[in-house]
Amino acid sequence: MAAGESQAMGKVLQALTLRPTDNGWTGEMPGDLWGLVVFGGFVIAHAVLAATRDAPAGRRMHSLHAYFLKPVMGGKSIAYRVRTLREGRAFTSRLVEGSQEGQLVLSMMCSFTADTDGYEYQPSRVPLAPGPDDVLTETFGPWLCAVVGPSARDENGHYVSTHRMWFRTASPLPKDDHLACVFTAFATDMTWKGARPLHLDGDTRGIVSLDHAVWFHRPMRPDDWCYYDVTSVINAAGRGLVRGQMFSRDGLLCASVAQETLVTPYKDGSSP
Repeated sequence: MAAGESQAMGKVLQALTLRPTDNGWTGEMPGDLWGLVVFGGFVIAHAVLAATRDAPAGRRMHSLHAYFLKPVMGGKSIAYRVRTLREGRAFTSRLVEGSQEGQLVLSMMCSFTADTDGYEYQPSRVPLAPGPDDVLTETFGPWLCAVVGPSARDENGHYVSTHRMWFRTASPLPKDDHLACVFTAFATDMTWKGARPLHLDGDTRGIVSLDHAVWFHRPMRPDDWCYYDVTSVINAAGRGLVRGQMFSRDGLLCASVAQETLVTPYKDGSSP
């Protein structure tokens, strides 16, 4: 692992340290990994961490739905208020509210349950694509990403997939199922340019996450190669919707994602 990757991983793990308060948790947002505004995936991960610090015994998070209310600023503290909305025999529902400097920046509902035996049905498989060893690897914070890119256009000029990549953490994670869920949630926001299929050769300017939903079907180890397949469902009225599927390396569908974004056009050659 290169020194830069090790340093980024260390900063993320350090930031994933929360201190208890009277009604939740508080922690620090890293100020030198993504610039002034913290990457939305890390904000989701931080909130999942707050929700799982005292997770119900024998239950794991199986779904979340979060709204990004204001940009989360790096180098500043964030406080989480965690409330249990319902403690049922099979499911526990919680509301997590994140605030910076007294202003609400994130609202997330999530649910916990225990896995049980039942039907096993999965029609989706990892689409045919180059493997992680056949694609140039790049770094993004604590992640190693082997970006495959979009699929070829079909006869109508549309894409089956607007973003495809393999990813894993730059170093192994502790054997903690809740921490694995934290990093899986982190990765679900790495939809990147896939939200704007008519400008895939551009960058991520003008793409801002509005709300974010994840269903964790199976536990996943994000420190092993995983595959993320993203599809743009629509761009309309200044917004976009993407769907994503996350697979383990052996082809198990582990998480499904839906994300709405603000999609603002920009001209190539303009300043970021």
